[in-house]
Amino acid sequence: MHQPSVIILTFNRREALARTLRELALQSFTDITVVDNASTDGAADLLAREFPDVRVIALPRNVGVTGYNIGVRAATGEHVLILDDDSWPDRGVVHAACDFLAANSRTAAVALLPRHPASFRDEWSFAPKVARSFWPVMGCGNLVRKDAWQAVGGYEELFFLYRNDTDLALKLLASGRDVYFNPAWVVWHDSPAATQKSERWLKFATRNWVWMCRRHGRGVWRPVAQAAGIAWAARLAGADIARLTEVFNGARDGYAGIAPHMPATVTPDGSALRELVRLQLGSRLGSRSGKH
Repeated sequence: MHQPSVIILTFNRREALARTLRELALQSFTDITVVDNASTDGAADLLAREFPDVRVIALPRNVGVTGYNIGVRAATGEHVLILDDDSWPDRGVVHAACDFLAANSRTAAVALLPRHPASFRDEWSFAPKVARSFWPVMGCGNLVRKDAWQAVGGYEELFFLYRNDTDLALKLLASGRDVYFNPAWVVWHDSPAATQKSERWLKFATRNWVWMCRRHGRGVWRPVAQAAGIAWAARLAGADIARLTEVFNGARDGYAGIAPHMPATVTPDGSALRELVRLQLGSRLGSRSGKH
């Protein structure tokens, strides 16, 4: 098996980044690129001192998820392992995922199941118990063929942050490729943001959700998906007026602004977004009614 090129984006999370790099070292990953979004917390010094073999792309300003696209363009591997700076794959998972890609040419990517390393709680409560090849979600850890990433334009740069990973999964599916998910293949995600959303998340994730629905939705499922995403963000905001205002601002910007242009290689028929909404709504309705 050829190792994938590991691409990590970081911004002012030096300690989380250091832990991720140590975990990767324990698994003998060697082709690692850290794209630094102009951190000011001493990350550059830490990388030079403790991780001299890691390739660093230091950006002059914070460009959000554009940094991932920059990292992928510089990658030399056939496959790229995309990680948040606070996430790392479970042992053996990437080897198995690479073998799966080698045996399944139609599959463009493998989405790993995010799980918190302390609570052991899965971030995707809607995840099935069996593997699937039509999977409309990505998160903090994904193995992607580099040529498939480039063919659909990678992460949508106008999103800046949030929903870019799921938008990529939908683009890959809409390009005629598969996105594979196996619930046994886990990526550890040591992030408090998985349970407590910031005001910035409430605004940008809501805007980007509306954009994503406009890009991928067809027929009645487009407004249904938009409404469901806004309602979910409002629920996460709680009764806090300032947080609810950010949800409103995000929804307003999503509807009023021009949704980012879709690459010519991507032709959505609405089925991937419909499946995403079906999964997420089913999980949320089930949790409210006490189903397991």
